Amino acid sequence: MGNGGQAVTELILHNYDFSSFSEKIRLVLGLKGLTWRSVAIPSVMPKPDLTALTGGYRHTPVLQIGADVYCDTRLIARELDRRFQSPPLFQDRSTGVALAIEAWAERDLFWPIARYASGMNADDVAPELHADRAAMRGKHAPSIARVRSAAERSLALMDVQFPRVENMLGAGHPYLLADQPQLVDFAVYHGFWFLSAMPVDCSAALDTFPRIRRWMQRIRSIGHGKSEYMSSQQALQIAARSTPAPARQSVASSFDPPLGFDVAIRPEDYATAEIVGKLYCTDRDEVALLRADPSLGDVVVHFPRVGYVMRSI
Repeated sequence: MGNGGQAVTELILHNYDFSSFSEKIRLVLGLKGLTWRSVAIPSVMPKPDLTALTGGYRHTPVLQIGADVYCDTRLIARELDRRFQSPPLFQDRSTGVALAIEAWAERDLFWPIARYASGMNADDVAPELHADRAAMRGKHAPSIARVRSAAERSLALMDVQFPRVENMLGAGHPYLLADQPQLVDFAVYHGFWFLSAMPVDCSAALDTFPRIRRWMQRIRSIGHGKSEYMSSQQALQIAARSTPAPARQSVASSFDPPLGFDVAIRPEDYATAEIVGKLYCTDRDEVALLRADPSLGDVVVHFPRVGYVMRSI
């Protein structure tokens, strides 16, 4: 067990500078005016301190609050919104539309942008970055020629989708769905942001979309709140001396094993490691596992239901 015994509320974001999904959460922290600690993690495997904390989860970012670890930006954003309710990340009348746009933006819109920007930077980033991203998908390391070819093919997919965002911004609001920024704005924005996140700036692809350009400036001006650096070892020490928050009342689906059973969970669309622990808490949106780590003590790792596969061991 952790031996702190006191509630820990310090927000620790494990991230790296050119991670677009980290930028999404950094903007959430900025919108809510929060103070947080930033742990810089490697952009490629191995990530020994991060995976020690998560039990094997390697994706970026991860939010740590004491001995509770939140994975995937969809869950991280919901948890921040639950703890810090003003300003809200959703408006009740448009939540369904916002979630649908988020799902589209982070799949159909983001991946062509990522392939394009990565290909344009093929010679300017470490070769292991291309190999690492291929391994996440269960593929062999690509050649530079193949990375460039993927970038060329992605242009067509970008060309057909950028006008859709330009059209959304023509509805009379300064933001996608409302007069105030919401999570949906950050979910769409971080893909466009990635065009400028690597050494070769690829943002000229947006030059014919003035509404997107102006909207991006409004989003950028939100900032990231107030952050201070923290080493990964300091973050692990906080986890080791903390106790996970008590489990909220569970709402199980008919397919869930009983609480306390050994389970394994992994991201559905990636060839990455399973995270193993005892089922700690479930509800409609979340699954949490309790891990007894030999170095850290008890750690609870939280995942969204959507996009993850859980099995009994």
